[in-house]
Amino acid sequence: MESNIKIIFEDENLLILDKPAGVLVHPTQANEKDTLVDFLINKFPEIIKFNWPDKTRIGVVHRLDKDTSGLIVMAKNPETLAQLQDQFKSRKVQKTYTALVLGKIEKAGSIEADISRGQAGLQKVIETTYSFSKNSRPAITEYRPIKHFNYKNNDLTLLEVKPKTGRMHQIRVHLKYLGYPIIGDPLYNIKPSRNLSKELDLDRQFLHASRIEFYDSLAKKMILLKSELPDDLENIINKLE
Repeated sequence: MESNIKIIFEDENLLILDKPAGVLVHPTQANEKDTLVDFLINKFPEIIKFNWPDKTRIGVVHRLDKDTSGLIVMAKNPETLAQLQDQFKSRKVQKTYTALVLGKIEKAGSIEADISRGQAGLQKVIETTYSFSKNSRPAITEYRPIKHFNYKNNDLTLLEVKPKTGRMHQIRVHLKYLGYPIIGDPLYNIKPSRNLSKELDLDRQFLHASRIEFYDSLAKKMILLKSELPDDLENIINKLE
């Protein structure tokens, strides 16, 4: 696993990794291994002795879905974890994603729509996301078209997406709600996007965390990093061009 995870930035307090698709950030079941938490502990065994608020999520500042690739921040100590999580909660961390969606989006825009989680867990999210129940939480996503494609009479748009909040599956849910499902997404899709995903041989969502910017208050400096599309997503773009 380690050979697939790239360290993009490192100092004494934090790491910024380029996560490949297929890797969990932290264990969600007792027998799950080869997560980013495992990567962090294997690289810095001494950190397991620190007083972490959750021993199953050592160093986890924020999350990416298992099959979303790209930049993610990990903390090396609880003090850094608390500082960075405060920045995420106060929306001081600027995250940018690249997504490929079904449909032609002509103009930049934003969506503000609550997101709720299914009572029975993730398998119910797709059925209850738009219920706007008392358990829902506000979510805001901005998007901007980068490029348009037409593939076998299907319009597609490559988007730059900026979530202003950090809800589970937020970008995927919001874009599906707008009628522009992400290509390759196994959960939030419609029949045409499922068919096109098979046609393009893409079995994971075309969603990549491509840029992150925040102020490291411990190091007292701005950090701005970018990540290029991984090979599997770049190959899809090549097919479309």
